[in-house]
Amino acid sequence: MGTLWKIALRNTVRHKRRTIITAVVMTAGIGFFIFFDSMLTGMDGMTIDNMASYSTSSVKARNPSYVEDEAAHPLDKGVADASGALAAIRGAGYEAAPRLRFVARLSNYEDEIPVIADAVDPVADARVFAVASSVAEGSWLAAGTEANEAVLGSGLAEELGLSLGDEILVSAQTVNDATNADAFVVVGLVSSPSPELNRSGFFVSLPAARRLLDADAELATEIDVFLPKTTLGLEASIARSDEAAARLAPLLPGQRLDSLGDLAKDYLAMRNMKAKFSYVMIFVVLIIAAVGIVNTILMSVYARIREIGVLRAYGMTAKDIGRLFTLEGMVIGAVGSALGVGFGALLDFFMIRFGFNLDAMMGDIASASVPISGMLYGVWNPKTMVAGFVFGLAVSLISARIPARMAARMEPTDALRFS
Repeated sequence: MGTLWKIALRNTVRHKRRTIITAVVMTAGIGFFIFFDSMLTGMDGMTIDNMASYSTSSVKARNPSYVEDEAAHPLDKGVADASGALAAIRGAGYEAAPRLRFVARLSNYEDEIPVIADAVDPVADARVFAVASSVAEGSWLAAGTEANEAVLGSGLAEELGLSLGDEILVSAQTVNDATNADAFVVVGLVSSPSPELNRSGFFVSLPAARRLLDADAELATEIDVFLPKTTLGLEASIARSDEAAARLAPLLPGQRLDSLGDLAKDYLAMRNMKAKFSYVMIFVVLIIAAVGIVNTILMSVYARIREIGVLRAYGMTAKDIGRLFTLEGMVIGAVGSALGVGFGALLDFFMIRFGFNLDAMMGDIASASVPISGMLYGVWNPKTMVAGFVFGLAVSLISARIPARMAARMEPTDALRFS
């Protein structure tokens, strides 16, 4: 077997042009597969982190009937005993904040836009969400304020032509199905990594919202729970959120607890589709590489027919000849796969170290369809590197078997007479 390895290595070096072309195809395919996996994994983590930080939180407690009619944001299906639920969650060691979501219409006295408004406790909300820290102009809602102050997403303010200190008319349907309207002053503008928040975010204090809606002092449509970020990856974040929801469920009888996995199920389903698509791409690239390997070995067979006859005459069996050409294919595959992993790791390094700006790269498309903005960074994924190497090696081994069998079936006398 050692002799076969020496001959196989010598032949791959001797036919270096064909070897290099095939190895380059495999290197590019595996390298870009690793790179895209890193980018998509980074995008997934960034998206889920943004969802937890700016909209969904890590665990959300709501009235089950409210969830069934969530699209209408009904005000008569709030969290039962919201203050008691808050106390229970905080007693279990979690940060939590109440929110009251309602349908509102904003007017600059010329144009009117419908939005989903969020009424918050400014202090508690800042401990659960990152909205307060994303105020780019002005300030977040003051602690304990009952004044008619509002914080808007920067895109929403731009659409309405509003700036700090401007007055905006807010109208909404009350709990009694009447319509109330009141003027609010813009005190802050939010610019965050969440395009949706920038386009439509609207925040007021709970007392001001309850006054506008003729609601009692306890009304809250949800209670949001904070969990610190983890560096262990997306699956670990979701598992930890599931665990927290299961732990809190007995403390909040009659309420529905949704974990991050439940709240982000639509995105996660889309993510799984993206993952399948990425595997299809690498499969196509490696099939192209497989064709290259078959071609390389076949050319080698036809160029060395007389050599095959000599080797058979010296005592090599048909199996030895088959193994020889199989080993040549494996060598090419191993070189291409190893270089592919190295190339992918290099791309990963730059992606993790420097990232790239989604806004600069995608422009308006990023803010319109991608649920994140700003800098996107990659993630190391050793499993993907191992999978890429093993898959490349397997493809090269399978591809080399076809011409190897052809070489093994040649009769020595026919091979020696070939010219």
